[in-house]
Amino acid sequence: MPKFSFIDVKDLQFDSDNPRFPKSVDGSDLATVLDFMLEDANLIDLMRSIAVQNFFPGEPLLVCPDPSGGEKRTVVEGNRRLAATRLLLQPELAPTRSVTVRTVAETAEYKPEQLPCLEFETRDEILEHLGYRHVTGIKEWDPLAKARYLKQRFDETTGDLGERFKRLARSIGSRSDYVGRLLTALAIYEVIEDSNYYGVENLNESSLDFSLLSSVLAYDKIVQFLELQSAQSPDLSGLNNDALGWLTRWVFSKGVSGRSVLGESRNIRLLADVVSHPRSLDALKNGQTLGLAAKLSGAATDNFKVAIAAARENVSLAHNYIDDLDEVLITDHTAVDELFTDVKGLRQALRNRADGDD
Repeated sequence: MPKFSFIDVKDLQFDSDNPRFPKSVDGSDLATVLDFMLEDANLIDLMRSIAVQNFFPGEPLLVCPDPSGGEKRTVVEGNRRLAATRLLLQPELAPTRSVTVRTVAETAEYKPEQLPCLEFETRDEILEHLGYRHVTGIKEWDPLAKARYLKQRFDETTGDLGERFKRLARSIGSRSDYVGRLLTALAIYEVIEDSNYYGVENLNESSLDFSLLSSVLAYDKIVQFLELQSAQSPDLSGLNNDALGWLTRWVFSKGVSGRSVLGESRNIRLLADVVSHPRSLDALKNGQTLGLAAKLSGAATDNFKVAIAAARENVSLAHNYIDDLDEVLITDHTAVDELFTDVKGLRQALRNRADGDD
């Protein structure tokens, strides 16, 4: 069981393996960590809150023995709170926003020199404790941080791949396929990063939407295009690097219009159909739009029919719910009116297309 205690701020160290730190941030370098933390405007707000209300003891930091030994402790959970408190005590450490930090520190009513902590024997105990909270729970990390957390846990497990996925899934209250896909997406991201983002302008860890990588792996046709064994293959066995380069550019490279070839995430199914059809794939590689490439495979027609069928089903479901409504609001009328307008616009678009084919 963890032990509750108050520990001197000077004896608390940032977690160099924090899943939320980008690869470019050296977690062992204080100035680099504080610079990264101060990029988030909320850190200054947190400083102000602690300065006025003091540190809330009901939210202790989660710590374990620091590798350096002695009285030092590594803060595995609570690095932002540690940064805020550290800057209140030593505003001169701020590498950026130094004037604001100094002003907050000079006017602070409270500058706690000790913080409430739960001391665990090992870092792994804390990671197990944090799994559900930050991966599928009430204080979710962003997808890339989730993946890095799972990778740390995955590297500490043994056994066959499927069993390792299952153990991780149980620890966070999720499914094993989700764990496998997230770990595979992380491995793919690292290839993209090592490949200098395949030359995509302005693409970096901050601008890349990691959730899209996980989303595209949910489509078997894209997995086959990448020549992966499955969407749960974090070793990336069989990966076609050229195919990944194309996928990266289609999904993340912004054209003159400011949009990628993919456009929106809802178009992933269409992209999956296109990359599975040689003629459509060649068209996409030669610069055709996703819509035009899809026409060569018939995917646009199939997806249109699926979308219409789904829309009709949803309208039917909504009709069945009317009698069970507690009350009918003006916003309900507005939503239906907007839907009706969209349908009329779709009907007119079909008529225009039919007239153009004549």
